[in-house]
This record gives sequence, structure tokens and C-alpha cells, in this order.
Amino acid sequence: MTRHNSRTPRLVAFCAALLGSVIAVAIVPEGARGEGAKGAAPPAATSLKDGADNHCRAFGPDYTAVGSTGVCARAGGGILVYSGKEFTDRDIVMHGQRIPTLFNTGAGAPIVYYQRDDVSQQTKNPSAGVFAYAQLMLQARSEDAGLLRGFIRIAADARTHYTYDGDMIFDLRKIENSYYYGALDEGWVQWNGLKVGVQPSMFGFNRLPSVVTPGYTSIVTTLAASYTAGLSRNASLSIAIEDPNRRRMADGVLARPDRGGVPDIVAMARIATPSTLFHISGAIRHVDDHVTKDFIGGDERSAWGWAWSAGLQSRVKWEDIVGAGAQGVYGRFGLTVAQASGALGYLGVPFFSPDYIAGGDGRIFNSTGWSGVVSYEHLLAPRVKLNLNASFFDISMHSKGEPVVPLDPQVAPDLAFEVGVRGTVLQAGLEFMPMPGMVLGVEGGFTTTEAKGRYVGVAGEKVSVGFPHVGVYLRKTF
Repeated sequence: MTRHNSRTPRLVAFCAALLGSVIAVAIVPEGARGEGAKGAAPPAATSLKDGADNHCRAFGPDYTAVGSTGVCARAGGGILVYSGKEFTDRDIVMHGQRIPTLFNTGAGAPIVYYQRDDVSQQTKNPSAGVFAYAQLMLQARSEDAGLLRGFIRIAADARTHYTYDGDMIFDLRKIENSYYYGALDEGWVQWNGLKVGVQPSMFGFNRLPSVVTPGYTSIVTTLAASYTAGLSRNASLSIAIEDPNRRRMADGVLARPDRGGVPDIVAMARIATPSTLFHISGAIRHVDDHVTKDFIGGDERSAWGWAWSAGLQSRVKWEDIVGAGAQGVYGRFGLTVAQASGALGYLGVPFFSPDYIAGGDGRIFNSTGWSGVVSYEHLLAPRVKLNLNASFFDISMHSKGEPVVPLDPQVAPDLAFEVGVRGTVLQAGLEFMPMPGMVLGVEGGFTTTEAKGRYVGVAGEKVSVGFPHVGVYLRKTF
């Protein structure tokens, strides 16, 4: 039996204590770590605490001093409750196989089929979920050590899933098949520009305002070590080594990358103007594929992948566009595009294709694609916000010809395929804030997906689906 709930409170307490201890030991002067100077009268506790709280206000509101250690803390939490419904009985599914090549020693010719599948058992009832979290930020600064920060967020992310038989399962999130990793939503320690732990990937940028159906965004938290250097007050450059398994897309048949191995290398640059933040990032990854090794006792094959992304977030001041009649009316515009080869996990798209296709003879054929998101948020009233967003993706996978039977290629052509999948999500939503820290939201949208292939040079049938979906949610922060 897997036990995953009983240790969560202890994990929170342990991590919070560890973060506080590390920062406190680093920041408190040497003479203040022991019993104190002999013969010195202790200062008044009240005035000392007041002075420390005043010092902590430099980090922002709600920070309080942790005794006289010089460490400032801010705790918080929140809960998100949501439900959604997809109005469809059909969706596109992909099937990867290997055709035996009996007349050579290969691992089999790869092939991908696609079809419209009956998903009525999974969509006949609404889905639901709860995301509850508690978080703690610790900060300290000294002339000797500089800036020291620690952060941890523990989350219970529970949501419904439906089996092919229509049975509902309500389970906590897993990452890398681990409830612990799934519960540790974020947790890191930072010393000046160096940050180590579970943290937001340096690759991602725009987070869409939609909640129930988030669209094709590449926002993930991952185990990483990163370093950020400030080039100026408005520009920074970052580089990171990140968990290679967090964004990996593989099915074990068409592609079988090793686990672990070399971390992904990710770089990011940002430049800010008074109204706009610009972002550009890139990633390189390497894996060793095990298809020929596991299937026919051959050698591992090297597979490289890359991805890049560029985007912006801009405050829209409508007075500058339409005149004084729109004084005090603001919005926010976001745009991100990404492209990848052999690293489709960086596009933030559903799993329609592995990162690459391994041929029966060990050749590696990278899957390629791009994605884009565009969003706009507009304040209709002080407590009412309109959200509009659109997401797009287009990916392609292929293999080169491989002989299946020992006949003239004119009689029995070598087996090759190419399959492309594209999709769109269009969404709109409204949010209402009845009180500070509480948001009620409703959203609706339409999703389309299309797949089309070619097999041995012959065009396959185009298959497409399209369906509306709606969602409601309540979010409360503490």
C-alpha cells in the first residue's frame, strides 16, 4: 500500500525549519550565535522586536521578524476549487507500434496510427478538482552574505479522473510517479543570484488567465539549479540546469530515452521597459535512446533536442490609444511563441507525439513543432475582470523508409510515415472579486484538434474534432 498523506505535515514543518536554520546561521553575526556576550544586559524584547519588524518591511508587506535572527518571514496559503465540463463524445488518440522486419535484424519499423475515439465515458460527467496550498518565504540580507532567501510551497492537488469504463477516481497529483514530488509544488534556497531546488523553469513565461482549461503554456516547476545576473536595473540573464525527466515525452515503443542522465541546459534573458516585459529563452537536451539496445541487444543511440521561446507582457493604457475618454482604463496583453525539435515538452502541448522517433536501425528522427499563446485581461470595473486568450500548436513526427519484405522497392516500397497534429483553444472568462483575496470565476471555450498523415507516400485521411467546454472556480488566498 502506498502511503502519501500522513507525512505531509511533518514534511512542511521540517522544510520550514530547515530553511529558517540555514538562513539564520548564515545571516546572524558570529558573536550573536552563542549565549551572548558575558556580562551584557539583554535588550528589551519589545523594542528589539519592533526594530526587527521595521527592518523586515523593506522586503514588502506582511513580513515579520523571526526573533532577533535578522530573518524575515511571510506565510500564506490558499485554495482553488473548480469544476468543468467538455461537451464531446469523441477525441483524437494516437497509437504507436513497430512492424516486425523479419528479413533484417532491426528493431521493427516504427509506425503511428490516429483515430477518433469514443471518450463518452470520460466526458459524460463534469470534472472537479481542489488545489490547496501553504507557503512560507524567508528572507535576510547582510553586508557580508548579501541576499539569502528560502521558499517552500506544499500543495494538495486533487482532481477527478475517469476510466474507460466511466468510473470516477479522485486522486492526488503525482510527478515522476511520486506523491511527495507532487506535493512539493515549489521549494528552493537562494543566495544572491544562485537558486537551488524545485523552482519555476527558466523557459516558461506567460501564464494564461484561464484556470480550468489552461491552454498550451509551458509553465512548470522543476528540480533545478539556476543563476541569474542583473545586467542593469531593467535587464537580467539567467542560466539553469534542469531535471531532464520533467518535460520528457516518450512512449517506450517509438522512443525509449534513458532516465536521468544529462540535465537540460536552459538560458533566459529578460528586459523591462516602463510598460512591457520582454522574454527570450532557449533549451538544449541530450538523451540516450534504448530502442535498439532493449529490443535487439544493440547499442544506445544519441538523441539531441532543442527549443526556444520569445514573448512579452505589456500593460495597455487605453487613454494613450483612444483618448481622454478612457482615462484610468487599463488592460494587460501577453504573447508567447515557442519552437522545438526533439524537445516537444517545452511547447506545453498535449502528448500527441514523442520527442523523437527511433528507427528500427537506430536512426533518430526528431519530432518538430511550434506553439503560441496570446491573451488579454481587461478591468471592466474595479472588481470585475474580462479574460480573453487563444492557444495554438502544430507538431509533426516522421520516419524514413525501412524495408519490411525482401522485394523490389517498386513492388513493396519501404515503410515510412509522417503524421501531423494541430490544435487550437479559444477561451473567454469573467472574474468577480466579492472581497479582498477571493475570486469567483466562470470561463468557456472551444477546442479543435486535427490529425493527418502520409504512409509510404500516400495521403491518409484527415481526422478532426471540435467541442465546447465550460468551467467555474472559486479561489481564496490567505
